[in-house]
Amino acid sequence: MALCPAVARSCDSIVLLGRGALSRDVTRHLAAQAGDRRIVTVSTVLPVAPGEHAIDPLASGASRLLADVLIEARPSMVALLCLSESPQTPERPWLHDRAITDMVVSAAGRAAEAGVKIGALLALSSTAVYGVASKSPLLFHEQSACTATPSPSPCQRWADGLRASEQALLALRVAHRIRVCILRAAAPLGGPIDSTLEALLRASFPVRVLGYDPPVQSLAYEDLVQAVVLAIGQRSDEILNVVGRSIVPLSRLLALAGVFAPALPGAVADRVAPAALDGARLRWRTIADGRRAMQVLGFRPEHGLEESLRARR
Repeated sequence: MALCPAVARSCDSIVLLGRGALSRDVTRHLAAQAGDRRIVTVSTVLPVAPGEHAIDPLASGASRLLADVLIEARPSMVALLCLSESPQTPERPWLHDRAITDMVVSAAGRAAEAGVKIGALLALSSTAVYGVASKSPLLFHEQSACTATPSPSPCQRWADGLRASEQALLALRVAHRIRVCILRAAAPLGGPIDSTLEALLRASFPVRVLGYDPPVQSLAYEDLVQAVVLAIGQRSDEILNVVGRSIVPLSRLLALAGVFAPALPGAVADRVAPAALDGARLRWRTIADGRRAMQVLGFRPEHGLEESLRARR
C-alpha cells in the first residue's frame, strides 16, 4: 500500500491510527500547529476520508500492510486512537482490541527488522481498566493496581481487554525501545465517540440501583482532543489519567441531562441495565486522579459537565 506522494520521509512524521472523527479532529489540530510535520492517517473503519488509508485489523495481512506504512513513513511517533470506546463500540470490542494490538506489535517488529526505528507510541485507553472501588482508594492514580471485578458482564470483558492491550503495548518499551504513553481517559461526553456514560444517557430504559448514587467522572470531547494533541507533542513515556473538571453523583448527571432513570432493586437493575454498563458501575465509583497529566502534559480541562451535555443536543 503506497503512501500518497505528498507524504515524504520526515524526522517528524506521525502515523495516526484512528476510527473516524477523533483521529480527524486530532489531525486538524496538529496540522494547525507550526512546524514541519507530516501526518499519515490510517483508518480501521470504512469509509475513509480523502487522503486516509484503511486497514482492517481483522483481515489477513493487516500487520504487513501497517508495517509497509511505517517503513515508508518512518514515523517519529505512532498514535493509536482506535482501541474500543465502550463495551458496545465496536461490536465485540475485546476481539477488536486484541486484533489492533497484535497488528501494531507485529508491525513494529517488521519495521524494526527493516531498520525503521519508531521513537514513541501513544495509545488512548480508558479509566475503566481500574475497575471499581466501594471504599478505598478514593482516587485511582496511575500506579494503582488494575483489578478485575468478578463479573462476566460485557463491561468487565471490555475493561479486561483494554488492560491486556495496554500491557502488550507497554512491552514495546523493552522489545524495541519505544517510548510508550498510555492515556487513560474518563468517559467522554459531548462528541462523536461512544462511552459508557453516553450509552447510559441514550439508553431506552436507563436505570439506577436502589440505595446507591455513585460519583461519576467524565471528560468533554474537546478536552480529550486537546489532551491527545498535547501527548503527541510531549512524547511522554508514562501512563497518564486524563479527566474532566467535574465529579457529580450519578443522579445529578442524569438530572442535568434530562434523563429519567428509576432506582430499582439491585437484582432487577442488574438484569435490565444497559449493555454498556453493569451493576458494579451503577453502584460504585471509578474516579481517577488527573494531576499527573497536568504536570507532565500541561493539560487543563476547559469544559464543564454542563457544556458537554449541551454539546450532545
